[in-house]
Amino acid sequence: MVPKFCRMAWIVDDMAAFERELSELLGAKFVTPTLIAELYPDAGFKVMFGEHGIEPIQPGPEGIGFAKNGKLIEIAVDVDDAEAVRAKVVGAGYSLAADSYLPVPDAHEYLFGWDFCGVPMLACTVGDNEAQMRAQGPFDALDDAAPPKIGFVTAVVEDADAVAATLNKFFKMEFVETDPAGLGRRALTGTHRVKLIEGPSALLDGIERPLAAIEMIVGDVEGTRTRFEAAGYGVRHSRPLRSGGTAYYFGPTVQGLPISIYPQAADAEMLGVETQAALA
Repeated sequence: MVPKFCRMAWIVDDMAAFERELSELLGAKFVTPTLIAELYPDAGFKVMFGEHGIEPIQPGPEGIGFAKNGKLIEIAVDVDDAEAVRAKVVGAGYSLAADSYLPVPDAHEYLFGWDFCGVPMLACTVGDNEAQMRAQGPFDALDDAAPPKIGFVTAVVEDADAVAATLNKFFKMEFVETDPAGLGRRALTGTHRVKLIEGPSALLDGIERPLAAIEMIVGDVEGTRTRFEAAGYGVRHSRPLRSGGTAYYFGPTVQGLPISIYPQAADAEMLGVETQAALA
């Protein structure tokens, strides 16, 4: 089903340390896309990726030209046709921040500038990114991947209704009201698994916005919580879930990445029966 969230990119200072720590805390596995070495053999930057949807990028000495507004580089969303989305967005006068070519599917994906909606959004045709990754080995789409993986990506915006309207107009992403879970005054979300927070609460103090959290689905919530706490990342907020277990929000963790966790069995609850019914 599209549109749907597929990955997010985050700037890190030390790729080796980031990979090691998240692997230890979440059990997340990372690979280096061969595409980078093929297209950019002299690049000073480093990129890693995984079926979990986390894409750390370590800039080289030259930096990354289109990543000038903080650590969040992109929230990528699968759409029916990235070319059609690009035409509509650019045709409406918004800027194109980056054009990424994927040789295996012979296709492009497009990152739009901050003037688009205040959040760095990337449009990719569904299946293209996975096709590129499968050129170097098995690679499941986020929907099919086993935990740990991102269940939701949550961003702070000034006007949630305005951002939702923009994303619906160009990406066909529909939003409905949902529980902000203590992170703000109100929240909007959808079956695409992108969540917008308006009126951020004190729980988001010290977090580089707009990213409020990647909400990770994990197999062992309490074991994962224990590892995070032992590493010095205390729980900022917790809430019991009707379907069992607890969701925990840690705030900024490894190299500033804000993380929350919830059990796999609670994913339907987190997505919300109300959300699914309202968008049916």
